[in-house]
Formats: sequence, C-alpha cells, structure tokens
Amino acid sequence: MQLCEYGCGQKAKYQQTNGKWCCSENYQSCPTIRKKQRTSMKGKNTQSPSKETRKKQSISMKGKNITPQSEEHKKKRSESMKGKNTGPLSGEHKRKLTYTLKDYKEKHPFFSKIEELRETKDGEIQVHCKNHECENSKEKGGWFTPTKDQLSERMQTVENPRGFGESNLYCSQHCKDICILFGIRGDPYKETNLPYTYAEYKVCRAVVFERENTLCEYCGEPATDMHHIFSVKLEPFFALDPDYCVACCEKHHYKYAHKDECSTGNLSKIVCSVESQKFLNQELENV
Repeated sequence: MQLCEYGCGQKAKYQQTNGKWCCSENYQSCPTIRKKQRTSMKGKNTQSPSKETRKKQSISMKGKNITPQSEEHKKKRSESMKGKNTGPLSGEHKRKLTYTLKDYKEKHPFFSKIEELRETKDGEIQVHCKNHECENSKEKGGWFTPTKDQLSERMQTVENPRGFGESNLYCSQHCKDICILFGIRGDPYKETNLPYTYAEYKVCRAVVFERENTLCEYCGEPATDMHHIFSVKLEPFFALDPDYCVACCEKHHYKYAHKDECSTGNLSKIVCSVESQKFLNQELENV
C-alpha cells in the first residue's frame, strides 16, 4: 500500500502534478500540510489594522509630499529625459510593427487567396474595392490602401467558420451606398417568385421617377425607392403598372411598405379567407 508522501501516514489516493502521492486531491488539504500552515501563522496578525496602528501610520506620513508633483519636480524629470527618443516611431520601426505581403501569405493563407493583395514600394498593403463600378475595383484594374481595421474585420469574417457578415472592402462610403452587395441579406442568387425581372423593374422605376421629378410623393424630398401601392405578392398584376407605383424617400417607403399592420409587406404575409379575398377584389375593381 502506498502511503502519503507528505508525512501524514494515511493511504495515498491521488498523484499530484509534481509526481508525489497524497491522501487528498489537493496536497494543501493533507493534515500534515495544514498543521504546518497553522504553526507558521502563529503570532501573526492577519486582521485589519487597528485604530492605533492607522493613527501611527498617518503620523509617520506627516510632512511627506503625497500631492501632485511640483513644478520643480516636473522640471527635474524633463531634464532627466533630455536626449532620449520619445517622439514618433521611425519609418523603419513602423515597418517592423506592420504586416508585409509575405506575412499575410504565411499567417493568413486563406484570406490571401480570397482577397488579391499587393505591396507598394512604401510597404503599404493594397486591395481592390468591392464595388465593380469603382475605378479602384478589380474589374477596372484599380487598387486602394485600406485601413488596418478594414483588413482585420475582413480577415475575421473570411476566416471565421461561422461566417459573420461580409465586411467587404470599399474605398469610400459612396462605393458602399451604390454597391448592390453592401448590406445584402440572404443569397443574392436565390430564386424568387417575383412576377418581373430586375430589368423590367428598372424600366418601371425610371418611368415613375421621371413622372414624379425624382421627388417623394409624401414629403417632396429626393426619392430613393419605388413603392407599390398594392402588395406585389397579393396583386402581381399591378407590379409593373406605373399608375399603381409612386416614388418615395427611404423614410416613407419604410412607413407605408414595411412598418404597420396595413403595410403592403405585412399584408402580403396574410393568408386571406375566401370572403376577405372577394372583398379585396371588389375594392380593387372600384379603384
């Protein structure tokens, strides 16, 4: 039978990380170790300082400067720092702290395959803008220098197995606003049941915008969207009829198409009964 190697004489049951065998899972729970700890602490004050001790401490600190540094002290410190380099980092030092193209390819090979990278003579990493209509896009042979945050977010997105978002690289806010891929939700190539093609929608939208002078029907501000008066899902026949479409700004498009229970978006989700469908058709005939 193996005995505890810490001297208590009991049967050893657990092997510690140092290789010794002990009667307890934690060697500090061994009776011998606990006895030694109690003996070593005898006579020592483990309680908080008494009022008398605190009073002695406050007396001993009298006359000592515990206030913010004086001007004289600051002057001495500044003189002691003379000749020491506390300015901005040199170009060489900066290059040591930044990733090179070789570093990206070695440490982030998957990201380097997804995004085409190049390195300038000054050591800057450049990429293509995601907006294919931009001069800095891959389609037009352009490049731009992204920020470190842009690269970091894109790397995390690409290398994360769960695939949070896209974080595509854009050279400006304008490119984000006009790119159809920015802020997209879902699969852009997924088949939909819309009763028109995107080209047909663009023609209808152009007619409506020209008729309204590209102004919102509700507030007169510049229009950004075309709003279908009747839900496209419920009444696909009117989807490409300019008489049943209006130009509106983003605010009012959300208000009248997506917000309340009577919006076209919410109405399209309702499974109508036969009676309500007949009533709706009758109302449409009276329009």
